[in-house]
Amino acid sequence: MLDTRNPSRPNARTFSRSYIAPELAAHLAEGGAVGEWLAGRTPIASYARISSDRLEGDAIGIGRQHNNNKDNAAPLKCAVVLHYEDNNITAAKREITRPAFVQMCKDLSLGFEDETKIPIQGVIAVERERVYRLPRDFVAFQDALIMNRVGVFIDDRTFLDLVNDDGNIISGLVTAGTGEAEVKKTRKRVIRNTKDLAKEGAVYAGPRRFGWLGPDNKTGRRGNEKINVSEWPYLVSLIKQAYENKGWRTMTSYMSLSSMKTVRGNDVWNDATIKFMVTSPAWWGGRILDGKIVTDKKGDPVIGDWEHATMERDGIGYETWLAIMERINSKRHSRGMAQDAPTREVMRTGKYVWSGFLRCGRINKIGHICYSKITATPSSGRNKKYGPAYLCRSPACKGVGRKLAAVELYLDSLVLAYLDKHFSDTEPSTVPWSSEKELETLREQLSSVEASISSGEIAWTDAHNVLTQLQSGIRKLEGERAAHLEAEAKRNLVRGWKRERWDMMDVSQKRAVIGQVISAVVVMPIPEGTSKKAPFNPDLLKVAWRKDEAA
Repeated sequence: MLDTRNPSRPNARTFSRSYIAPELAAHLAEGGAVGEWLAGRTPIASYARISSDRLEGDAIGIGRQHNNNKDNAAPLKCAVVLHYEDNNITAAKREITRPAFVQMCKDLSLGFEDETKIPIQGVIAVERERVYRLPRDFVAFQDALIMNRVGVFIDDRTFLDLVNDDGNIISGLVTAGTGEAEVKKTRKRVIRNTKDLAKEGAVYAGPRRFGWLGPDNKTGRRGNEKINVSEWPYLVSLIKQAYENKGWRTMTSYMSLSSMKTVRGNDVWNDATIKFMVTSPAWWGGRILDGKIVTDKKGDPVIGDWEHATMERDGIGYETWLAIMERINSKRHSRGMAQDAPTREVMRTGKYVWSGFLRCGRINKIGHICYSKITATPSSGRNKKYGPAYLCRSPACKGVGRKLAAVELYLDSLVLAYLDKHFSDTEPSTVPWSSEKELETLREQLSSVEASISSGEIAWTDAHNVLTQLQSGIRKLEGERAAHLEAEAKRNLVRGWKRERWDMMDVSQKRAVIGQVISAVVVMPIPEGTSKKAPFNPDLLKVAWRKDEAA
């Protein structure tokens, strides 16, 4: 078979060759037959070409094209049996010959590869411009398809009829280098290249990200490949703060008060920048494509080639990111992830720390303990000098109230003392999710069924129910895993407690901590005969601790 590579020049990028498709070659090596392997599928050749090979490695670009061709042929009941490739060879210059293209046209005219006698009934390419650009090449390729009689040609995933040409192909050939059609093809090529890079775990392109170094031509370092040791500790700290459910404003203040500048050299940070940094999967080595994390065939995330956080060194990783993303419901800040319908009501936080935790302890008008939620109310008019207060708003009661400042001062000190005593010496710990193996098994089964459908072994109609059941089971288990991670993050919220954290927390974070140790505080009415101007009596606040849950 064709191979123009020169053994004395192993690093030369310009070459042409043809060879048996690796999957078929492996089958033949085990004593199998071509017809048995085809199993009724149409045998076609995969043609790959690159005009200028700028990639490092063994013909990475044409390898990607072959992979795409193989994947695109399967749903069309075709099988790639031969590979033809012209690497680092343009198709737009008349004086340049493409040996693999010429050999492919000869074999296609015969209906089989001359040396191995492997049948060939068509060609697939990622786009027609990979095969022909000049009119002479189009005519040669069309003649080969006519001589073959079957004459299958697949452009990406579309069958093209070049044997009974209606003139549209010729028109497209003449204007291939100009106009909107070429722009669309270029954009499509860029998208395909991006997907290939993501699947391979290649380093992110684009501007420098906070926490990584930019490119360096002298050392050959690529942008966003190596960690920036001066910025990295701050990024890790932000991620840990997000995992502990600290507010964006708190995290933004933390960075603004530090000596670190943004990637653009600004001293002032904003919430959007912090959210972008924390929610990006790049810090643990992942990448999002088409609304989903890029995974391998087993369903595990593809880890990129750049330096990233690890649990061993930094104490954060993929599961940390999952827990953070579970709490972010805004589509705007979900890093391109596909959004499911909301599964639970999102509670509004408000501005007052103890609203909702306080309960009314008065006997109401119908003879029952009120136990309604007590909320904070700003003062106005004649009462403005007393400041805001916590008041019962039940129509059947409206009889209990306390000054907000006195209540919060006392209850805050009570919670802090409790946390100091019970949680300052504890360490965060995560209980592994028990159904990880089951989820992995279902993903493998789904991948196997989809592969069988693509190869034609199973019809879509026969596999519909199985696919539905597997997909439903996977969604259910993924939901359970997300709930488990959220519960673990919540359980670890107060472990390793340090009092200085309290002053850095916003209202939502303080409420989350309170909810871990207190279930309710019953506010008892002031005893009869006691003046309303009497000093605040903390004994009238009855605290119900979450002793079992907290422990």
